[in-house]
Amino acid sequence: MEFCCSRRRALQILGSAGLMTATAGCSGPGSLDELSLIAGELSVDSIQGLQQHEYYRENPLKFPATTRVDFTEDTKAQYVTELFETGSVTVQQWSLVHRSQWGTTTVPRPTFLERDSTYYQVSIADEQQLERRRWHFAVERVEEAPPDDATVVETPVNASSQDKRIIEAAMSAVYAGADDFLGEPEFEDLQTVQYHQGLDAESSELVPSPPFDYIKHQYSEEYYRPITEQRVVSIPVWTYTINEIGSTQAELTDHAKSEIVTHDLTDGLTGAAQNVVEDAISEENPRRYGESAPPSDPLEEVLTRLEIAADHQPIEAYSERVDFKDVVATYDGSTYSFGLIVNP
Repeated sequence: MEFCCSRRRALQILGSAGLMTATAGCSGPGSLDELSLIAGELSVDSIQGLQQHEYYRENPLKFPATTRVDFTEDTKAQYVTELFETGSVTVQQWSLVHRSQWGTTTVPRPTFLERDSTYYQVSIADEQQLERRRWHFAVERVEEAPPDDATVVETPVNASSQDKRIIEAAMSAVYAGADDFLGEPEFEDLQTVQYHQGLDAESSELVPSPPFDYIKHQYSEEYYRPITEQRVVSIPVWTYTINEIGSTQAELTDHAKSEIVTHDLTDGLTGAAQNVVEDAISEENPRRYGESAPPSDPLEEVLTRLEIAADHQPIEAYSERVDFKDVVATYDGSTYSFGLIVNP
């Protein structure tokens, strides 16, 4: 099977004048192939580099829960305190350990914290999925004005602080990424807000039925119908443990490097596979190596060395884009974070 040539090697061999001829089969800067291997140089020798890529979490409280309404900082602070005082903590729906997209799921990555001038690695000791029955609240935009006898409230809705957070999260979920909830809805399916363990459904006036029939947005003047339901959902539960590393940044970075850098592509690759890697790490546009599915032998060789190939399915298995992220490897004296984009 044909595969894209290396722009770097083409430049070395022919010079820039011959590049167009040598790279005629390569993808253009603006296109995204079905399979794209990307890479970026990664600094693991400084605490700033670790923090930039979320391996080191200076303030773990700023990382949100896996829910539309985040836990309060007090709740997360209690979890962190328990972790450091007892050595472990079990939490629901809060990913204290950095996770990377891995196809249709996520995988944990090495994560480091600091407490009282001492550095630690936090790890997942146990992971479960629990079934829980929970209330959900959502809003749905309606095209027509409500009937005259309907109860209509206008944003910001006069409610308890908890219910305000739930309403705001439900409105925001409909127009994720839009300014002030304006524009066309981003999602076709109903985007619900779950009452997690940090939200008190018994004290909420929104469930089982809110005291209003519609919400009117104060700026767009659009109307939204509230929807509530109670259903069984799967809840992720993680037990975290810590391991002391040391009190200096040098101890942290030395240990972090041994945990993060898991692969070496320097030796043992065929020349064609080296071309794939060099395209991915090249600073030339489009700064990736791309080709059509199924993967060519050289790309398959690289994906096997990065341990992506075993989990990568035929492209027909994916209905939308998926990423395999944050595989860290050394190559030619430098360290890179590799990823595969599958774009069906």
